[in-house]
Amino acid sequence: MLSEFDVENDIALQHIENKTNFAVASFANASSYNINAYVTELSGTDMMIDANRISTTIPVSAAFRHISNYFFSSSAGTSIPISHDTNSTTGLARIIQIGRTTVDDGLISGSVTAVFSFSTTTADQTFIDIPETSLTSSIGRKGLLVSQSNTSNTVGTVFYDTGTLVFHGGNVWPHFLCDPLSGFYIGTASADKVVCTSLSFKALNVYKRAIFFCRALNKQFNYTTNITALSNQTLGTITGSITANPTTYITSVGLYNDDGDMIAIAKVSPPVKKDFYTEKSVFVKLNY
Repeated sequence: MLSEFDVENDIALQHIENKTNFAVASFANASSYNINAYVTELSGTDMMIDANRISTTIPVSAAFRHISNYFFSSSAGTSIPISHDTNSTTGLARIIQIGRTTVDDGLISGSVTAVFSFSTTTADQTFIDIPETSLTSSIGRKGLLVSQSNTSNTVGTVFYDTGTLVFHGGNVWPHFLCDPLSGFYIGTASADKVVCTSLSFKALNVYKRAIFFCRALNKQFNYTTNITALSNQTLGTITGSITANPTTYITSVGLYNDDGDMIAIAKVSPPVKKDFYTEKSVFVKLNY
């Protein structure tokens, strides 16, 4: 037996946000948090390196075109504007991608701090984010990545809603448009390498909850479809003990869409006793 929901009275919706501070100071940290760092290059023929520093089957040029098309609306996918000089373009960018649990997760604006080592002969440089004061991007909130000691030195763009940091510029050395062969990863400073030695940020985790109030009125759900209730399965006759004043036990609640397809099921523990003289309410929480 099915019962339709009254949208106004039987369903409650919640929007829940959690904010968490993260501090990444090693490759192991980055891997455990599902954070990747990689170089993209328009003309590159190499394959991307994953979080475990293992070569993938994704060409760096394919990654570049994705970044160019999606984040910078380059229809040709052949260029990215240099962050400090939008009249010029580059075929090189370094990316940090922060893994997300759901598509609603993202970064808290103004919370990003990243420390980089440019080889072992240059002092570490610290960069922070400065969020835009208004929404100018079709893909959500974004901000500038700038030098902490000289905020006029813009080195990249952060896209908060996707957790993506794109380093594609810098007009003061050291900057991120140096030789792509110097690589890009998270870990310990190394000669002739661009390394993120420390990364901190605050992540926003968003999930939604729907609460369904499933009501069984006194004349509803008092019979079972369990075959053990049949005295004769061929004839379909019901066991005598449940014909006059049946008592059933609700063990599970199924949620169906308008086409009659079950989309979720919840188990009731312990089973709930039900008869003609009682009404029962079971509420089901669905997180997504």
